[in-house]
Amino acid sequence: MMAPSAEDFRDRIVAIIADRQAAASASPYDWKVCVGAVSAAQGEFEKVAVAGTAHDYGAAVIARLERLRDAYYDPDGEYTSGRSDIGTVVEKIRTALKSIGQYGARQGDG
Repeated sequence: MMAPSAEDFRDRIVAIIADRQAAASASPYDWKVCVGAVSAAQGEFEKVAVAGTAHDYGAAVIARLERLRDAYYDPDGEYTSGRSDIGTVVEKIRTALKSIGQYGARQGDG
């Protein structure tokens, strides 16, 4: 079995964002702020060209979303600014990226 392509990893990110969007919609606190933050993350993610290896692509997405997270602030939130919602997306993508990195290392050991 081969390591995933950048296109395959993009599909994983789409699923992560869809999952976080559903969680944001169900949030008991400031759900509109949470949904807006995840939507902003999706918008930034969609601007990243799908190119290179899955690792390169994932790293580019993470870098872009970290910049968004660091600058993001929705003043309408009573309990959140939305920044943590973007941070959750970043961490889920980072975890997925690490899992393919480990896969690649195992493949190279054989």
